[in-house]
Amino acid sequence: MRVWKVALLLNLALLLGISGGYLWWGRRAERLEQELARTRDAQAVSDQEWTARGVVRAVLPDTELIVISHEEIRGLMAPMTMGFRAASPQIYDGIQVGDLVRFRLRAAAGSLVVTGLERVP
Repeated sequence: MRVWKVALLLNLALLLGISGGYLWWGRRAERLEQELARTRDAQAVSDQEWTARGVVRAVLPDTELIVISHEEIRGLMAPMTMGFRAASPQIYDGIQVGDLVRFRLRAAAGSLVVTGLERVP
């Protein structure tokens, strides 16, 4: 094989290797930027608190969950029935299934936590 053919093949191999590495690195950098943006959005949400009304569907003290059918929570979610973690067991003391309630939510550690709950007459 002639020297110029060997040099050409080595240059092509280097070009393909460097191009592939650059493309792989670019995709990985893009994914990292997206993950960073999601983390910033989650931190912005975690500083917020929402108030809504709903009807208690279940109280599960063993898992510290309360299931509420709630109205639209502006800027957060549409009306639905959903289970929420309670910040403390005292929050749902005296609350029974079927009670109309007003509750406060705060985003904490990737989930929504009920920080306040009061019965509405």
